[in-house]
Amino acid sequence: MVSLIISILPNALYLLVLKALDSFALARFKLIVRNMLFGLLWCALAFVLTNPACMGLPVSIGGVSMMPLIEEVMKGAILAYLIARHKFRFMAQCLIYGAAIGSGFSLLENIIYFYFNPSMAVGTSIVRGFGCAILHMGCTALFATILLLVYKKFSNPFGIVISIVPSVTIHFLHNTVLEKELISPMTALVLIIVIFIVLFILLFSYGEKKIYEWMDHSIGNDIRTRSAIISGNFSSTKSGEYLLGVKEQFPPEVFFDMICYMQLFLELRIDKQSDMLLRQAGFGKDEADTKHEERNAKKAELAALSRQIGRTGMRVLAPLIKDGEI
Repeated sequence: MVSLIISILPNALYLLVLKALDSFALARFKLIVRNMLFGLLWCALAFVLTNPACMGLPVSIGGVSMMPLIEEVMKGAILAYLIARHKFRFMAQCLIYGAAIGSGFSLLENIIYFYFNPSMAVGTSIVRGFGCAILHMGCTALFATILLLVYKKFSNPFGIVISIVPSVTIHFLHNTVLEKELISPMTALVLIIVIFIVLFILLFSYGEKKIYEWMDHSIGNDIRTRSAIISGNFSSTKSGEYLLGVKEQFPPEVFFDMICYMQLFLELRIDKQSDMLLRQAGFGKDEADTKHEERNAKKAELAALSRQIGRTGMRVLAPLIKDGEI
């Protein structure tokens, strides 16, 4: 019973963390569960193909285990298909859905492992259970995130090969270190967590930087974008193209609030920039107090919209409102 609880705990924590981060606004719960089931199915298939009691296919070449490669390819196959079909547009989606597949895979792997090792100490079970879950979730999410970044440049199998190499390498090194007992399981767990945190921070920073560079943040573009929102031609702008790409991932009311946030934010930024130009020319000083009160009221409205949109929605808006001191 303890082993069963330990095998489920990492997956339950995964769902709780997503809920706490408001990620279900960007990744629908039913899709997360579906991808977890995909991961569980791939694990069952891998077990049948490689277990000596079943098909018993060879899993090593020259004494080197090919299981890291086999497992990462199986987990990544569905993600590669979805990215090729343009189902994912943001790295947050890759992180969430990739981790979901890895979560399902590790869930069944842990259950199978604990079933065949019922006498394992509780402390060892916890380290092994969490280590397996974090490794599979992290490697699969890493593959999906890198593939999304390189797919536009290498929209062919070569891009998939490039993207899967880091995950297979981390998985292989992790297994090798534990098998040869080079470090303790607890140290390996902490190390793998640190590695994934650093990698995802770097990848997300790079991705956000690229989106920001693609956007035009001039006052002229702010005016054109705001006018496009008012006239119903938002899709013709880069900001509109960016936001409409994730429209289906948000509830209608949340997406509407995001558009309202953009419109009000642009209005405030245009007003501030215009006021600064007028002040430099020696005009507009008499209206300073009135404008200050109006801006504060609009900022309060922005804060209310931000709470309604949620953390994930605001993260999606981040590249559009960067350098957005208002």
